[in-house]
Amino acid sequence: MLRDGLRRWAISRDLREAEDFTPTWSYGAEQGWLMAGLPEDIGGLGGNAFDSAIIAEELGRALIRAPFVDIAMVTSRLLLDIAPDRVADIALGTARPLLAHDEAGARGDPDWVETRAIRNGDGWTLNGRKTGIVGAACADMLIVSAQTDDGLALFELEAQTAPLTRFTTIDDRAGGELLLTATPAALLASGAPATAAVHAAFDHALVLESAEALGAMERALELTRDYLLTRKQYGQLIGDFQALRHRLADMFIETEQARSIILRGLEAVVDAAPGRRAALAAAVKARVAQAGMFVGGQAIQLHGGIGVTDEYPVGHIFKRLFVFAQRHGGEARQVERFAALHGVC
Repeated sequence: MLRDGLRRWAISRDLREAEDFTPTWSYGAEQGWLMAGLPEDIGGLGGNAFDSAIIAEELGRALIRAPFVDIAMVTSRLLLDIAPDRVADIALGTARPLLAHDEAGARGDPDWVETRAIRNGDGWTLNGRKTGIVGAACADMLIVSAQTDDGLALFELEAQTAPLTRFTTIDDRAGGELLLTATPAALLASGAPATAAVHAAFDHALVLESAEALGAMERALELTRDYLLTRKQYGQLIGDFQALRHRLADMFIETEQARSIILRGLEAVVDAAPGRRAALAAAVKARVAQAGMFVGGQAIQLHGGIGVTDEYPVGHIFKRLFVFAQRHGGEARQVERFAALHGVC
């Protein structure tokens, strides 16, 4: 029922049009998307990452630009470990905190943090640079990771007053970059709890962003199938050509293999020990990135020139899949992490 209701709402949307996140976010809060994967004792519906993945997949199918995954799934996961009393406001849609953890040199390593926090009297100031903040324009609070003399810590910044450079990403989402220079911030958590929370949130991000990409792949496959069954060339449907059918079959296989490994990754983020969870999350990101680039590329090839026009949705889907594939260090970096976590290198 959750999937069907979301698809009926999402499938009617034009993938090419700009989107105001405010009504979309309000509608999602009313429908329970923000609380579906959260435990009941903090205001959720008692679900887990499997429920969140259904939502992420359908939102990805419609290329919804509002950062539901980044805020309602990833940042919520972070706060469950360090400040569970803050999660209820996210579930109700009244708070939109966003994790700012990635840095230019990290390349998909969750332990890479060069941003420094310096104690300044009773408070703290931050110095450093945070990149790749997807959904920056939607956030009302930023949760920033930084190194202290005692290890990793998490700090809060008001989004409206933060030194945030906002921009539009190539897949038309609201991106941002933090340039911190003696920026005052409030301490949220530090030490081992902060480190464990960041690792758990990072693994959830890899798997749930992959579920979102799976939805985009499914839509690309459907659009390509329909095009092959309607487009005629030399007096016959191009879908009757065996070579093109084989390529469509390869797209289907890649999509289903992506779905299978996402299910393994979801099992890991729900139940597995941290080491196994991290390894499977890295494997999910790497494999789905490979599949996404293949499916998106073949969709454009089989459509021909129309596939890269701004007026047709396939090119927009490809851009979303491309950005997904490059995020958090990209496929190659996650393969390296998987190997290192298994002691191969």
